[in-house]
Amino acid sequence: MFVIHKRLILINLINSLVEGASDAIFVAEVATGLIVYVNPAACRLFECDQDYLIGKHQSQLHPVEELEEVLQKFVIFTTSDTYKETTAHIITRSGKKKLVLITGANMFELDKKMFASAYFKDISYVEKLREIAFDESHKVRRPLANILGLSKMLAEEDVLPEDERKQFLKELYSEAQVLDNEVRSISTKAQG
Repeated sequence: MFVIHKRLILINLINSLVEGASDAIFVAEVATGLIVYVNPAACRLFECDQDYLIGKHQSQLHPVEELEEVLQKFVIFTTSDTYKETTAHIITRSGKKKLVLITGANMFELDKKMFASAYFKDISYVEKLREIAFDESHKVRRPLANILGLSKMLAEEDVLPEDERKQFLKELYSEAQVLDNEVRSISTKAQG
């Protein structure tokens, strides 16, 4: 009796952990590549219900231009007992492209069929941060280059007339304000 009770507790615990996981969990049959199970987080990630994902080939989750690479990674996942991680894009039901970290777990056998499970973690924020960094870097470089140039001129000049020195300092202060505004803008964009 205790063994049965212990097994029920274990089954319910595993079910609770999988169903309540914040990362998407997929189980696919190795021989066919068809998805046989997804947890609620997978549905949230793909903006759909379970019926949309169950029965799809695992390659249908990804953009066409990445299929060859994704299929090669699936073969590696399913032919090795080691734990693997990779990044790939997915396409949600509404057509949004998202970057995910895919962690493949060891395979398991059930009813003489092999299954592979994987965890998908939404890391699309990484691409957003890259875009912000790229877009904003030139805006930061201009005032910084001006500050460096003005500072160098002030440091190298032995004697500057007072009006030129004041003008350089005003320009230096103005460029520092521009730089400060750009840094604040980057911070705001990164938070939003």
